[in-house]
Amino acid sequence: MQLFSLRPPQGCALAGALQPIGANSIWSVNQSADLLYDRLLQAGLSMDFVAPVSELERFIQGWDFDLDDPLTLARFLLGNPASVEEAKLRLEECRAWRPQVDLPRLMQRWGYWTTAEKPPPHWVWQPQTPRAAAVAPYFFGRCCPELRTQSGGPVLVLRLGAFDLEGALRENLVEELMEPWIFMVEQTFQLCREVAFEKKRLVKLACIVDIEGVSFTWLQHLSVLQQFAKAINRHYPEMAQTLTVIRAPHIFTWLWEVAAPLLLEEMTLKKVAILGHDFRGRPGPRLDRFGLSTGPLFSHRCHPQTSRCEGLAAHAGVAAAELPSFLGGGGEEVPRPELVPPGVGARLPSRLHYETTGAPANSPEPKDPKRPASRPAGLCHRDFCFSPAGLVDNYKE
Repeated sequence: MQLFSLRPPQGCALAGALQPIGANSIWSVNQSADLLYDRLLQAGLSMDFVAPVSELERFIQGWDFDLDDPLTLARFLLGNPASVEEAKLRLEECRAWRPQVDLPRLMQRWGYWTTAEKPPPHWVWQPQTPRAAAVAPYFFGRCCPELRTQSGGPVLVLRLGAFDLEGALRENLVEELMEPWIFMVEQTFQLCREVAFEKKRLVKLACIVDIEGVSFTWLQHLSVLQQFAKAINRHYPEMAQTLTVIRAPHIFTWLWEVAAPLLLEEMTLKKVAILGHDFRGRPGPRLDRFGLSTGPLFSHRCHPQTSRCEGLAAHAGVAAAELPSFLGGGGEEVPRPELVPPGVGARLPSRLHYETTGAPANSPEPKDPKRPASRPAGLCHRDFCFSPAGLVDNYKE
């Protein structure tokens, strides 16, 4: 029987946390290569991650958990945990959070699952209830399934600067807007997983954030923004390949210094580029320590080793012509969120019975003649490689 030993991956927080490797370390593997090594490498893992992912697989054995594929488990290790034990803690938090927000029913309120359109299969944004349709105009982002990065990842576009945060607070809509936020993040996450299944490697998204309109008053509501950030940071680890902020005003230097550590994890901060109104990219000034231009143009994110500056398309890894039209491309538009009018919170339609209790067999549900048949209540879940017992599993709903 062939035995092998691994070392923690370079550049990962776990590398320092787990050295030196002892005889009982999970980074030292004493299992048959044909049961462990081949199976997890076939799933798309690098050799460095075979042992820790195997440990997480043993940890969640017996769970009713829809994120148990090897590449997704690897995200919990890459999400900068101090140890594998912390990765296990995050898995437990994620497992508890998904039923707490009633994720399957939430997804069905805000969209539908399709295999009829351009592959891979994915969730489509389309509010399915009167209450969701009433809240949707005030939401500030979309996943763009047709827009892809050079590596095949999806693109998330947020028109955050146009979001009427104070109006949402006045009308008690923050909790309501958390639902489309979770839908959008889960939609993007599941699309990353589907592409990862296809390509047999970890796939991440590009996030583009337009902050035109952000002011100092936002600092008064950082706790609200933290609620949105927490849903990603704790329950969707290592999703972003890049985060590109555009149309940043000059005051953003101070806003960023205060807000960034509260909203983003350390590893995500390293992926951020902040661009001004001229975000298409050309030779420009160097940046200060926050990644902001120190010159009058305030336009570019520069590579630290060179004077070359890059624009939005280059940093996000997308084709400029395929960007939404408000970003100068010819792709599908991401609507600007509407201002929240006074009294709209009190006029929201009531939740339908099946939204909170599940629909009885004879209950009417919202219909769309163009909508393909939606998937059952379960979310996207597939063991696409050999199970620990060496068996091949099919789609699980």
